[in-house]
Amino acid sequence: MRSLAIALLTAVSLGAASGVAAAADFELTYSTTYSPTHPYGQADALWIERIEEQTNGRVKITPFWGGALINSREGVDELNAGVADMAYIAPIYATSGYDLSRLTPQFFYGYGDALKVLEVYMELWKDYPQYAQELDGAQVLGYNVGTPMHLMLREKPFNQLSDLKGLRLRSAVDYVGALTAAGAEGVTMPMTETYPSLQRGVLDGVIAPYEALKSLSFAEVIKYYSELPHSRGAYPSRAINAAAWARLPDDIKQVFLDNIDFLTQKTYELSQAAEDEGRAYGEKLGVQFNAVAPEVIAEYSAAFEPAARETAKQLDAKGLPGTEIHDKIRAALNN
Repeated sequence: MRSLAIALLTAVSLGAASGVAAAADFELTYSTTYSPTHPYGQADALWIERIEEQTNGRVKITPFWGGALINSREGVDELNAGVADMAYIAPIYATSGYDLSRLTPQFFYGYGDALKVLEVYMELWKDYPQYAQELDGAQVLGYNVGTPMHLMLREKPFNQLSDLKGLRLRSAVDYVGALTAAGAEGVTMPMTETYPSLQRGVLDGVIAPYEALKSLSFAEVIKYYSELPHSRGAYPSRAINAAAWARLPDDIKQVFLDNIDFLTQKTYELSQAAEDEGRAYGEKLGVQFNAVAPEVIAEYSAAFEPAARETAKQLDAKGLPGTEIHDKIRAALNN
C-alpha cells in the first residue's frame, strides 16, 4: 500500500514538473448570437469538437448559443471585458469604432465571388496591422466572408440599369446611393418586415442572398432572381480575449492558430450549402433566375465609387490608409 502511494505521489510530481496539464485544465466559454443549427453555429460546433480533440481533451469549450452572453454589435467590447473567453464578433456591424473593419467592406463593390473577396481581404489583414489593432488585444480565431446578395423582384427580371427606374427595393444602407443613381428607391427596413411588404406590393423587390429564398420564404412572394452582385465583404468573426489567450500555453495557442483556416473555410462551406439549398427551393417554387451581363454589372458598380472614395478620405483623415486600401481592393478585382 505504501509503495502504491509513493508511486502515485511520484507520478503527480513528475506531471507538475513537466508542465503537463490535467484533462480539461483549460475551460473556456464561447458565446455566439447564432443557434447551433445556423451555418455559423454548425461551423462553431465542428471547430469546438476539433479543438478539444486536437488538444487531447486539455481544452474544454462551453458554448452559449443565441446571444446568451454577447450580442453582435458590441461583441468585441464585451469580449474584451471578459463577458466570455471567446465569442463570435462582428465589428463590421458595429455602430461606431472599428473603422477599418466596419467601413472598408464597402470597397468591394462589384465583386461577385466570395472566395475572391476573402483572398483579397486576408492579404489586407496581413499588410495592415491596423485591422488587428482595432480589436484591442483580442486574438482572432476565424474570419467570415459574406456570400453576395442579388436582386429579388416581384414583376420582371433585371437586365439593364433602366430596369431599376421607379422600383422600391429593400436595401442595406450601403446600396442606397447606387440605387438612387439608377432611379430606384432604396428602403432600409428590418428583414422581418420585408416579406409582408413584398406580399402587399409595398416593395417591388429586395436585395438578398439565395438562402433568403428559403430561410425568409421570399420565394413565395417574388418571381425573379437577377444576379446583380452586392458584396458583403469579409471580417474577423471569432476571437478570444487577451486575458484568456495569455493563460494558454504555447502548444494550446498553436492548436487554435492552426485551426483559423479550418473555421474560416468551414463557415464559408456551410454558408454556401445554405445558398445552394435556397436556390434549389426557389427553383422548386418557380422563381426564374437570370445572369446579368458583365458590362451592366460594371456600370452599376461605378455608382458606388463616389461614396466609397469619400469614406476612404474620411479614413485618411483619421490617420488610417483608407485610400490605399480602397485602391488595392479595386486593383485586385480583375486580377
